[in-house]
Amino acid sequence: MNNTTGEGPYRQLLAAVALLAAPAPDQLAWLEKHAVPVDEIALNFDDAAVMAPQLGDVGWLAPEALSDITRMNDLLNRLTADEGATVWTAQELRTHEQWERIRQEAERFLHAEGETERTLPLARTCH
Repeated sequence: MNNTTGEGPYRQLLAAVALLAAPAPDQLAWLEKHAVPVDEIALNFDDAAVMAPQLGDVGWLAPEALSDITRMNDLLNRLTADEGATVWTAQELRTHEQWERIRQEAERFLHAEGETERTLPLARTCH
């Protein structure tokens, strides 16, 4: 990947993080639109975040941004490890404090990247 080809994966990552940062009603609307379960939010992020190290290597992400991506990934993993399948429901997406923490981390990342306009992913990847 070079600096010019990194733009697509970078934009995909920003869109996935924007979905993590979105308020629960927006997340739920996205899930309904795509007819997918709540865990698709995490899977969408995971699909995009896999390219983060390469984006860092070519200068699209600073070391601090890579740390933020790792932290968000850890929070999502911990969500499953600590709570199991119970947190992957619409009700928990709205009310669970760990989801709110993930939203805050995602918001911080987007702010640090200078993203003021939030665009949720238009499509989802198949799992």
